[in-house]
Amino acid sequence: MSAPPQTAVMTGRLTWVDNLRVAAIAGVIVVHTATAYVTDIADWYYHDELDPTPVGFAVFAVPALFGAVFGLGPLFWLAGWFSAGSLHRRGPGRFVVDRLIRLGVPVAVFVFVINPLADLVGSLRREHGSFVDYLGESEFGVTWFVVALILCSTLYALLRSVRPQPLTRRPGWRSHLAAAVVITAGAVALWPTSSLLDEHLMSARPGAWLQGGVLFGLGAMAAETADGEGVPFLQRRTERAWGWATVVGGAAAIGFIASSGDAPLEDMLHEMGWRGIGFAVAYGIVSVSFTMWCLAWFRRRWTGERRWSRAAGRASYATYLMHPLVLTSLMVGLGWLALPPEAKFLLVAALGVPLCFAVGHLATVAPGLRRVL
Repeated sequence: MSAPPQTAVMTGRLTWVDNLRVAAIAGVIVVHTATAYVTDIADWYYHDELDPTPVGFAVFAVPALFGAVFGLGPLFWLAGWFSAGSLHRRGPGRFVVDRLIRLGVPVAVFVFVINPLADLVGSLRREHGSFVDYLGESEFGVTWFVVALILCSTLYALLRSVRPQPLTRRPGWRSHLAAAVVITAGAVALWPTSSLLDEHLMSARPGAWLQGGVLFGLGAMAAETADGEGVPFLQRRTERAWGWATVVGGAAAIGFIASSGDAPLEDMLHEMGWRGIGFAVAYGIVSVSFTMWCLAWFRRRWTGERRWSRAAGRASYATYLMHPLVLTSLMVGLGWLALPPEAKFLLVAALGVPLCFAVGHLATVAPGLRRVL
């Protein structure tokens, strides 16, 4: 396998990447806080105070849904981007073993420890089940993202073991258009049996895997064909085009959801009528456009480094894995505080984001955990 020209650059930490990771994980925490208080687009461990009033739902539901559906796209792209150099240095076999350790071990800990504990804590006021009871009902939960990364990494290593020579041309507009078409076609084919919101297969969310795999592939392609800088950089005109595509596609997606009336979004995706197909087209477009715009925007604007941001970036993976238990514990601890759901959401989000990152940071410096976190 010929060496990707950017390998030496990509071995260190990049400030804008750390900042993007922090923003993405903070967004995940805020979205999950919203699902506990003001929206019912997804289940959360604690819902004793859930009250989706029309005003709260109108203000918070759309951003929460957008973040839940598209917010992790840039992280899939970055995972593919960094995987190119890692695969070249280690070779396919060692690369897969490393991925299984760094990704598989945390998934197992989440399924067998963190998830049942979060269920136990979140249900303290409603039920009196034991840890073993909740262990028997455990699921992948937020680690569906990590499961998808394991599959992407394994398939990428298999591809490069069969076809070692990487690509020589950087992905252009044709590649990105093809990516949007593949995501759309996959959604139309898969969602009738496994939509974005389905909870079967232990909530592994296979309906979102194709989106993640395509974006992972775009990131790997970009890394293999990068110039000396080794970072994605778009002209301002191209960045604005991606931004407008996101706005138009996002508005179309919202329009298709609104046109379905009171019917649940899950029903629309399963039926895959004209509204479902329209949403799938918008989903494919925004999956690519938002990812590329977000990468370009952070690469251009979020390059400042602070001591806390570097530590938070290093702790982002651990924060993502542990935030369900930390956030749920905070919600239960503040259950005595009588506030409107919208105010409770804002308070818990403001406290929960730094608290989750603080716990994540402690996990990354704990002896024995650095290898997998």
